[in-house]
Parts: sequence; structure tokens; C-alpha cells
Amino acid sequence: MRAGLPSGTSLLVSFARGLGVDDQEIDPLARDLLPPLLARLAEAPRRLGGASSLYRSAARITTFGLIDHMVLRTMAIDAHLASALRSGIDQLVILGAGLDARAWRLETLKQATVFEVDHPSTQQYKKERIASRTPPTDIRYVAVDFETERFSDGLERAGFRSGAPSLWIWEGVAMYLPLAAIHDTLEQLTMLAAAGSELAMTYRVAGLFPFGALGRAVIPAAFRAAGEPLKGTLEPHELASAVAPEWDVVYDEDARGWQKRTGSRANPARSFLAERLAILKRRA
Repeated sequence: MRAGLPSGTSLLVSFARGLGVDDQEIDPLARDLLPPLLARLAEAPRRLGGASSLYRSAARITTFGLIDHMVLRTMAIDAHLASALRSGIDQLVILGAGLDARAWRLETLKQATVFEVDHPSTQQYKKERIASRTPPTDIRYVAVDFETERFSDGLERAGFRSGAPSLWIWEGVAMYLPLAAIHDTLEQLTMLAAAGSELAMTYRVAGLFPFGALGRAVIPAAFRAAGEPLKGTLEPHELASAVAPEWDVVYDEDARGWQKRTGSRANPARSFLAERLAILKRRA
């Protein structure tokens, strides 16, 4: 992580959400959270008129489907979040929140308490970028390094109610953690989550890369070169086993399933089919 900036991947995710695949705004706040150059690139379609579709198409192609993938992932998790909140859950924990803007953009969170758990450098950057805005809901920041610290203690100090049901989002983080850290996070989460709680998490399966041997060599190398190496992998049955018997896995799909779930115009990208979204529910 570069001093004064969040991780490169969190910037790319925010850029993808801000740009989108068409004129439907996925995350209006994303552009405010980006450095000036990326913000201008994300805003470009609004200045290009009839050429905006061509611009977006070029961006979608040159990022190997990253923009489509992030739009689908965001929309799929948003859909689950809305459903969970309708059940009466009023506290949301976002693990590895990055530049997530859900607490600012989703009307359904206005009556909830949102706990954003992330590295202190990322949180400081985010707070500075939105310092002029008034939080629309109760947002509480919990600073933690997932590989060296336990987030459970910080959450309880921030006022998290472990006796009440909660909703958890763990999006785009597990793949950068070693397997031991993934299991530790799930254990801490289980300790805090009351019966009826729900978890939406993404994870990466092993060995599923596009372009054959070339993809298996080049893609991990690219992440290592960016300082964010891919580490932990799980198979669907391994995740189900890791959280049993406390949790039931009620949904587990890659981007092809997310598209069906949301009806989005974004296309599942072959380059990113190794990432899956699982929805888990805490048993009584």
C-alpha cells in the first residue's frame, strides 16, 4: 500500500463502479473518492455525448472485463443487502471496506449502523475525500490490519451489538489473504454474529485462469508486481465445511449467476470467473 493512498485494487474497483457499463449509475460517490486523474477518466462519458458508449466499450475491453465484473459483483451484493435489511437487521459490518460507498448511497441503510473495517491508511484517505459531506447514516470506522490484528475487539469497542442479528459484507478481500487468515476471519465473525445474521463474501477458487498456461503464469505475476499477490483459495465444498455447522451456505455462484440474479447488462468476464459470491446464514 502506497503512503497516503488506498490499495491499487480498491482504486480500480471504485473506478469500475464510477464508470459502469451504461448510463445507469452504480455508485455516484465513486468519482469523489478517486484521485483526480482516475476521477476524470470515470467522469469522461458525461462529457463525450454520443461517443460515451464507444469510450465505455474501449474501457471494458482494455480492462479484460474488470468493469463488467465489478458492476455485477456490486449489484449482486446490493440486491442481497436490500433483502437482508427488509428482514429487520439494523447493523452492517463491511470487512475490508476500501472505498465502498454503500453507507452513503443506499437509502435502505439510513436507519442502520454501518461499521467499516479496514486498514487505517485507507480509512484516512477516504475520510479526507468526503470530509465536506454529512454522513447520511451512523458510520463507524474500525481500523485494522487483517493479517496482524483481530477486528472483533475493535468492533465491540465501536458499539457493535453481538447479541443482535447483523449483516456482513466481505467483498474482494479473501483472495489476498493466506488461508489461515481467511479461517481466522470466519472464526471471529462467527463469534460475533448472532443467530439470524447473514454474510455475503467473495472468494477465489484455485486454478481457474483464462488463456491456459499463459494466464496461470501472467495473472498471478501481475498481482505480485502490483504489491497485492493472490494468496488464499477455497473450493465451494471447502467453504461450506469451514463454516459448518454454524452457517448454511444458501447461495454460491460466479459472475454468470450474478447476472441472472440482477438482470444487469454487464457481461460475465471469463478473466474473473475464479471469483465467487457466497451468501451464508447463521443458524439459531
